[in-house]
Amino acid sequence: MFRHLLLPLDGTAMAERVIPVARGLAQASDARITLVHVIERSAPKQRHGQAHLQDQDSAQAYLRALVAREFPSSPRVDWHVHDEATGNVAESLALHTQEFSPDLLVMCAHGNQWWRERFSGNLAQRLLHAIKDRLPTKIPVPVLLVQPDEQGHVEYPFHHILVPMDGADQHEQGLGAAAQLALQLKIPMLLFTAIPPTDALKGKDSATAAFLPRATEEVLHLAEQEAARHLTVHVRELQETGVSASGRVMRVDPAEGVLATAREMHSDLIVLGTHAQSATQAFWSASMTPKILHRAHASFLLAPAEGSPRPYG
Repeated sequence: MFRHLLLPLDGTAMAERVIPVARGLAQASDARITLVHVIERSAPKQRHGQAHLQDQDSAQAYLRALVAREFPSSPRVDWHVHDEATGNVAESLALHTQEFSPDLLVMCAHGNQWWRERFSGNLAQRLLHAIKDRLPTKIPVPVLLVQPDEQGHVEYPFHHILVPMDGADQHEQGLGAAAQLALQLKIPMLLFTAIPPTDALKGKDSATAAFLPRATEEVLHLAEQEAARHLTVHVRELQETGVSASGRVMRVDPAEGVLATAREMHSDLIVLGTHAQSATQAFWSASMTPKILHRAHASFLLAPAEGSPRPYG
């Protein structure tokens, strides 16, 4: 189970919307929580319509008051302010991840601004990239990216976890973290694999399909069968640990399949494997993942692909 949660906070009400999520997860597993604020050099005076924390004293006062207000009876909540302003917030947070050794980071997606930043490299992506560089030999720390709804509300606890899978081990690092959440929250999870139809193939695969349609269809049919076997193995392993898990394979465009399945299952948490690289190279499917991030009404568990897989239990 998750034993230590790290919450980067920038002093805004938007960022604080992750607190009920972190508090619920901590209560479910008796986890510690560390709130951390990094003072940003040459930061704007306002962020998200609120005064921005500019110095160590104001940041310390903010976190002290926040702990008293949001965690009045919890002795397992600490807070920390980095004592020197930095021009690279992601790098500083990576150093604090190294220092505090959490097993889950909890952050707010900051609504529409996060989506606009996804191609230039948002903080979550930059943080994962910095953690990979700083902690290359350790199991990567997943990031729970909480997405408020259009009214700014965060629904918690989560009710259903969707895990898109493509059969590649390096893209399935999120299974362990997702299983831990499913066990803690006692909610079901669905493993989903999409095998594209012939008319959805891209690039060289599309050209091959045009010249060899029957052979291509046979290859896709075999891929569908293999995907079903692959999911069956994972579902059985998850069920043996007590997770309510199931699997589904569909012949559909991958992004559209994930979005349709999320809507059907009312999935409010989607697990995405990421290579923890920077900017547009950050996620394992450059074509699929941005569509899911932009269009799915859900929070996301971003799991770096490097390192050894986490165990299910």
